[in-house]
Amino acid sequence: MSVRKKAIDYLSRREHSRFELKQKLLVKNFPEKEIETELNFLSEKDLQSDSRFAHAYVRSRKQAGFGPIRIAAELRERGVNEKLIAEAVDAHSADWQTQLLTVWKHKFANPPKNQTEKAEQFRFLSYRGYSFEIINMLFHA
Repeated sequence: MSVRKKAIDYLSRREHSRFELKQKLLVKNFPEKEIETELNFLSEKDLQSDSRFAHAYVRSRKQAGFGPIRIAAELRERGVNEKLIAEAVDAHSADWQTQLLTVWKHKFANPPKNQTEKAEQFRFLSYRGYSFEIINMLFHA
């Protein structure tokens, strides 16, 4: 199977960042120069787009209950540049508080009764990728 066919096969299943696609193709022992050539071709034909990947990834992870900090870190791991990360995360910025409330209600349902419970809830939401400020707003609302 050619590099192009394999790359298109991966892209037919879901969006991939350029970095992810390159890593997968390298594992298949395709020559790096050939991979770069084909990735350039796919980008030119708009078959692969880091911007499209970033937006799809943010939507998907947000639906799974993750916050902007965690999602941005995961996008960095996948080789997406900071500008595209900021654009994708900012496109959903109006919804983060609503999403936080939904995640919190699903997991806890009741306000913390004491400092221990508050710390537990805070840790959970922080791990999910929500900022100190937005979590604090939830507890003081």
